[in-house]
Amino acid sequence: MSDSQPGVPYEHDRPPDLTATDPYRVLGLPVTASQVEIKRAYFALIRQYPPETEAETFKIIRAAYEQLKDIQRRVETDIFRPQPPPPWQPPPADLSLDTAFHPDDVLLALRRWGELGRTDFQEDFKEIEL
Repeated sequence: MSDSQPGVPYEHDRPPDLTATDPYRVLGLPVTASQVEIKRAYFALIRQYPPETEAETFKIIRAAYEQLKDIQRRVETDIFRPQPPPPWQPPPADLSLDTAFHPDDVLLALRRWGELGRTDFQEDFKEIEL
């Protein structure tokens, strides 16, 4: 958006979205708009929607302008402005097997799930019945 000539009405590229909650969209401006562009867009919309005939629309436009006209409030608005979530991407599939193991891990697994962890061998020494 370039600054227009003095005396020439300001025309913004985007149409205003009066149903939006984002003040930039209400005024039809990009986030990078300067303070001069915000003021020009506001006055252009006020001429288009005068408060005498369209009071509710004027309130929406005025609220958006109030959020953006002061630098401090604009920074706060930019911080808390709703951001679209990043596009979802599935996590990368790791199909490789981890073959790095320590020999002690094998012994621990055998003790835990096998016969290696037994401490009672009484059943192995029963009397044989003939």
